[in-house]
Amino acid sequence: MVTVPVREQSARRFLGIAATLGVLGVAFNLNGGGDDSTLPKVVAALGVIALVWSIHRFGRLGPDELIVYDEPEPAPEPRKKKKKKRKAPADEASSNDGM
Repeated sequence: MVTVPVREQSARRFLGIAATLGVLGVAFNLNGGGDDSTLPKVVAALGVIALVWSIHRFGRLGPDELIVYDEPEPAPEPRKKKKKKRKAPADEASSNDGM
């Protein structure tokens, strides 16, 4: 079982609370009907501000540790190409002597 540091737990919890506040603020604004109440607007604004701050705080915890997989197999060495032998030009010269 992997243990999560306390700072990361609190950052995740605050991130969830901030997101919930933002959603509640938007929901109260939509369900407000015709009245012009300021409480839903304040809740939505607090939710957005808290969300920005919590994302910043969560991101400042640093990168995750690298996941170490099995060691990769070494790449095979490339094969050397064999040189092709050329035919000797003497064969052509012997055929021209018969003229």
